[in-house]
Amino acid sequence: MKTLDVSYEAMGARTARFDDYARAEREGARAEAVRALWGGQLVALMGARNTRGRFAEPRVPSPARACTGYAAWDPGRGSLPYRNPDAMENILCLAGALRVRFGPDLAHEIRLGRFDMLSIPADVLHEVSCHGADGAKALMLLNGEPDCAYPAIFPGPLPAAVDAQELAGLNARVEPGRGREADPDMMAQRVTRFATLVPYKRALNARSAIPPEATEWLTASSVFPLLVPDGHVGRSQDAPLKGGPGLYVAIAECVPDDGPLPHAHFDTQESFFVLDGEWDITWGFEDEYRLPVRACDLVGMPTGAMRAFRNTGKETARLFVIIQGQERMSDTVVYSPTVGEEVNRRFGPEVVEAFRKVNITFDAERA
Repeated sequence: MKTLDVSYEAMGARTARFDDYARAEREGARAEAVRALWGGQLVALMGARNTRGRFAEPRVPSPARACTGYAAWDPGRGSLPYRNPDAMENILCLAGALRVRFGPDLAHEIRLGRFDMLSIPADVLHEVSCHGADGAKALMLLNGEPDCAYPAIFPGPLPAAVDAQELAGLNARVEPGRGREADPDMMAQRVTRFATLVPYKRALNARSAIPPEATEWLTASSVFPLLVPDGHVGRSQDAPLKGGPGLYVAIAECVPDDGPLPHAHFDTQESFFVLDGEWDITWGFEDEYRLPVRACDLVGMPTGAMRAFRNTGKETARLFVIIQGQERMSDTVVYSPTVGEEVNRRFGPEVVEAFRKVNITFDAERA
């Protein structure tokens, strides 16, 4: 498979720096309306160019079906109750503590700590608030149909400060309904707790007899799948949450000076959001390009480009990995033939074949 050559200039257009977008979203009428409705700051990070509403004009392009935004709240602040009529909302707590109340009467709640994630089905009424003295931050990923406009519905009443034009600009509206019922036991099963996540190298070893050391040599120290499309088959199919087509997410954890070997994705876009630590995102067939990134920076790698990442800090650190595609993405990961030869030498041809069965191949070619 021929890989894609990507310049520094092209990659710059696919990178969002925390310092830049955090400052840019604090001023103006839109920011005031967002604060009135969602209680804090919302920043559009990644989505299709025609994404509308609260995550319009994203900084990084991505395939349709999902958009990504950053949110921050001061202590004691939170959103008004709202629902997403045609999109699942995945909320990853980045810092602090979050309280999510849900259901038609908001009678139930789930609390999230650092790197915990809640996946809220479409049309479930909920409100999100900071539950702690130090403020809170979150990553919010909406997953809907290819033409989804990501509307938000509030049961009302709304603050007088939000006028009809601002509401329309955020693709939000007021309707009296309070959404679908949400069984609290079902919702509890839609939470991933970072402390209990299991890396997929264990699942691959149990299911496919791929040695954990072989997976770790190719990939990060540990990759923890969180959510995959329902029916997805591949290395992450044992993820604890199942969602809609076009999106799966994971946490990659690396010890210092560690990361995966250069590889390419040919039917998906892989994006990296830095959870903590210091990293180099690298690309090129020989890993010749390097982009240093820090906490809350986002890089969207183009489909077909060879890429890798490396923990350049002194502590174990983590990336949030967002993989997006179309209806039935295989998310085949392709390494160079020399990597395949080394896997064969170290672990044997049966392991090369076992990797192929979980969509990991060794036939990348220079652009």
